[in-house]
Amino acid sequence: MTENLIQFFGRLHPLIVHLPIGVLMLAIALQVLVSFSRYAHFRAFLPLLWFTGFVTAVMACVAGFLLKLSGGYDEEAVDLHQYMGIALAILTGFVFLIQSGRFPQRLSIPTVIIASFFLIGTGHYGGNLTHGEDYLSEPLYAMIGQTPGKKVRSPITDLKNALVYTDLVEPILEQKCYQCHNSKKQKGDLRLDSPENLLKGGEHGAVIAAGKADESDLYKRLILPEEDDDRMPPKGKTQLTESEIQLIHWWIDQGGADFKKKVADVPQYDKIKVVLTGLAKGAPIDDTKKEASEIPDSPVKAPDAAVLAKIRDLGVVVSPLTRDNRFVSLNMVNAPAFADADMALLTQISDNVIWLDMSETAITDKALENLKKFKNLTRLSLDQTDVSDPGLAYLQNMPRLKYLNLYGTKVTDQGLKLVANCKSLKSIYLWQTQVTQQGVAALQQRVGKEVEINFGMDTL
Repeated sequence: MTENLIQFFGRLHPLIVHLPIGVLMLAIALQVLVSFSRYAHFRAFLPLLWFTGFVTAVMACVAGFLLKLSGGYDEEAVDLHQYMGIALAILTGFVFLIQSGRFPQRLSIPTVIIASFFLIGTGHYGGNLTHGEDYLSEPLYAMIGQTPGKKVRSPITDLKNALVYTDLVEPILEQKCYQCHNSKKQKGDLRLDSPENLLKGGEHGAVIAAGKADESDLYKRLILPEEDDDRMPPKGKTQLTESEIQLIHWWIDQGGADFKKKVADVPQYDKIKVVLTGLAKGAPIDDTKKEASEIPDSPVKAPDAAVLAKIRDLGVVVSPLTRDNRFVSLNMVNAPAFADADMALLTQISDNVIWLDMSETAITDKALENLKKFKNLTRLSLDQTDVSDPGLAYLQNMPRLKYLNLYGTKVTDQGLKLVANCKSLKSIYLWQTQVTQQGVAALQQRVGKEVEINFGMDTL
């Protein structure tokens, strides 16, 4: 009973911790504001704010300590977060005493500055415990084309000689499981970030029974109902796809959970053959469920294999969206040099393309001239390219286009008038473009409320 109560109150820490953060940020901002004479009358609110910050900081410390007792965290990392949190609470209480007149006011500014640094540090290290060490820095590294803390993986060019664990299973665990089972955080005392830790298991023992996937906790928890408390990943986290689950089952069951076996060395049953065939054709491992409504009923010829090979040679990821491979998704994530001239090659399979992602490529408005041939296209991503208003004119007569991403382009309010003529659109992304609130409001009025317009923080 006592243990359950400790666990309950400990788990309130992620909720409680936001109270002192918000209160202290407001107190620090007001502290700066009252330094200007015209706002000096707000000084009377400072003692109350700092006292509230102190009380809530103490509450967060207590809940955090109780959460720590449940284990599952790297001791060194959690201790650093804990001690910084305690220091912040003490500093906050001291600032309250200063504001109450019990200590000289001259101590106020340096103490507030120190408390500010501890607030940032405590929050940062707490975020690292929850989301991983690279949570804050990852977007910054992404700007220069790097992924911190993750292995650099080369595309699989020869599937038969690919290592089942290293090339197929490990990327799944890294993307979907490492966040809660790594060197800094071990839910259930389980780490999944190395072969040694996988074999070691967690608080309930081994998670892999070599050659017996159906008896292995690693697999069994993946297929539990999403509402089950033992389901992994838990509800609310990004789930593994059917293909990913099948790969893990195959690796344990047929591959004997061997970390050195190649794909060609492991017996393949029918279900896994379908997955491996998709991978051989360039489909990503984490193929998400496709919306059936986006696949047209009208029959089309399968895309020419020679043309697909040329497209892949450009670095384009070609992913089949149907079992018969008639319809495909094209993604230029590995082809930043893809330019206007390359569009001519894509037009040779224009009827087969359902999704087209040309984000962060070298295309301009000229490339969009070719889109009139893509009659079955439902999703188009042009974010962070040099596309501008003239290019949007070519989208007006696309009968099936539902999703359009223009984030970070040069589009203005004038271009939105052209977008409004695309009657099939359901979702438009316009963050960090040159459009205005007035332009977005006018577009919303023309297309109706059923169309989602994402304008960043100002989404309508």
